Amino acid sequence: MNRRKGFIAIVVLLLVAIGVSGYCYQSARTPEYALNELMEGAREHDAQKVQRYADLSSIVTKGYDSSTEILARDIERLHREYPQDWFFCHDTAFMESYIKERREGDLVFINRSLEFFLTPTIAPIGESDEQAKWIAGEAEKFTQHYSAKLQGVERKGDWAEATFLVTGDDSDYGRLVPQMTVKVELVQKSDGHFQVTHITNTDEIFDPIVKGIEDYWTLQGWQ
Repeated sequence: MNRRKGFIAIVVLLLVAIGVSGYCYQSARTPEYALNELMEGAREHDAQKVQRYADLSSIVTKGYDSSTEILARDIERLHREYPQDWFFCHDTAFMESYIKERREGDLVFINRSLEFFLTPTIAPIGESDEQAKWIAGEAEKFTQHYSAKLQGVERKGDWAEATFLVTGDDSDYGRLVPQMTVKVELVQKSDGHFQVTHITNTDEIFDPIVKGIEDYWTLQGWQ
């Protein structure tokens, strides 16, 4: 599998999938209710419910663009921190060109991985699908070892930002990213329900996720 494609897919899928533990029921037409429904939908692999309460295209696209922007900007620092990873042996100009050339195909691949995650019964067709289904399977493993606790919601009219504390359990997977804070933006739709649109603190969670992925490569015996 293309190392870069796998790296970005795992980053985005991890952000989408880790918060699958439920919390207290809230009244409908609130951000809390939307988050509860979204997490329940992810846990039950209910694609229709997930798509109602999460703009997956927006989450994937904005997550990809923000994470690859940081990746290109900080590539030399990442090389110093992880000299054993050949993927980081480039400069910013190269990475910007590389990302631009592959962005469209990467987004298709990540969205396909999400399809397999939400609908595990879909049969893969071809090598790219096999890779996407494998990524979805790994994302499913992560959901079994992480929980997300809602810390609070800031609401201003039809806009809201929710803050989660994501915690891993005492397992090989759970120790990859022991704990981090994730923030998501929600907007209220015309029928009154809220929908998650994107991760708002990618810059804060990028480094712990990169470290987790580097440790993941080692755990799998690939590095």
